[in-house]
Amino acid sequence: MKNGTLLLALAFLVVVALLMHRINRLQLQVDALAEAPVPQPEVEVAVHMGRIQSHAHKLWAAGTAGNLPLAEFYRHELKEEMAAVAKAGIVDDGVPVSTYMTNLGLPAIDALRDQLRTDGLTDFAPRFNTLIATCNNCHKATGHPYLVMRVPDSLRFPDQVFAPEP
Repeated sequence: MKNGTLLLALAFLVVVALLMHRINRLQLQVDALAEAPVPQPEVEVAVHMGRIQSHAHKLWAAGTAGNLPLAEFYRHELKEEMAAVAKAGIVDDGVPVSTYMTNLGLPAIDALRDQLRTDGLTDFAPRFNTLIATCNNCHKATGHPYLVMRVPDSLRFPDQVFAPEP
């Protein structure tokens, strides 16, 4: 009976050791997965540019309506999307889109921020034209001269009020 109990205890210890070994291996796998970078889905450059275009259109609408707080809001939204492009490390067909956004787009939107803070909406139209010209210059520099932006001539969002509250 002593030998049977001893063998049973020994078998139990072997099973526990095997289970502990398996648990340790699984923990190492879990730790490796936790430390691994989460792959981000690739976003088409056109999706970012569409958001930028939408924010720019609303910035124009707010600025021409004389609504400085709303113009500042859309300038900030525009900056966030441009910063996302700059940070993403996007290279599209060999064109370093993120680098161009860093060197052309972000300085232009920051200059507009400074002008809005300093002078409000004074001379908004020429400032907005400068922003649009920067977009077009970037499109040319990246081999997309057929992507020509312009100052809107109509309101694309008729369901939104852009004028300041009375």
